[in-house]
Amino acid sequence: MILNKVVMLAAHTARSQAYIQTLVAHGLLPVKVILLAPPENTSPRQARPQPDVASLILPNLDESINATCARASIPTVELGTRDINSMEVAEATSAAQADVVIYSGYGGQIVADHVLALGPVFLHMHSGWLPAYRGSTTLYYALLNGDPPAVSALLLDKHIDTGPVVARRQYPKPPANIDVDSVYDAAIRADLLARVLKDYATSGQLSGERQQAGPDTNPYYVIHPVLKHLALLSLASQHSNDG
Repeated sequence: MILNKVVMLAAHTARSQAYIQTLVAHGLLPVKVILLAPPENTSPRQARPQPDVASLILPNLDESINATCARASIPTVELGTRDINSMEVAEATSAAQADVVIYSGYGGQIVADHVLALGPVFLHMHSGWLPAYRGSTTLYYALLNGDPPAVSALLLDKHIDTGPVVARRQYPKPPANIDVDSVYDAAIRADLLARVLKDYATSGQLSGERQQAGPDTNPYYVIHPVLKHLALLSLASQHSNDG
């Protein structure tokens, strides 16, 4: 099924690979993928075997975004910039005449007002239960706090993770031996994206849109490597106890 007026703004990342592979697996095809330029001086990522996770489609990191799009006959527009706020991105997005842009750019970039004002809504999958977990690497903070991983689908605004929420979903804690960053985190975001777009394909709208309610919270910052290690150790300890 081709999702009319839906385009994907993608980067050469595991998250974008997971998004497009999962959408193709569900037969939910954006009309176009706008692909940001690849990073400079990057070596090919070595994919390693991953454990199965029930009900999740794990990304095949050996299959590029271009290859997935070619396999599913999805047109691509390859840009010469990695800057989400560049004029080239604005022009390509305007030319697509979309109603919905699936946002999957490079980490650390905040979409500027002039891009958000182009017309379409920018649909973002945030790996955290909003509004409690705003900011970066919140999956790890949830694990440290004993909370389940979660994903929130929201429409971007000019602040960090404060836009209207379309859907939220909690997920089981990842297996101890999975690549959390490149595989598990990407897979749970892609799973909720597919659920949201399946509903959109039926209803023609992003149902459930609502302003975030609850106490205002400060955003989390990129987690310190020591805290990240402790979060991963908590998974190993939990699965050891379960066994």
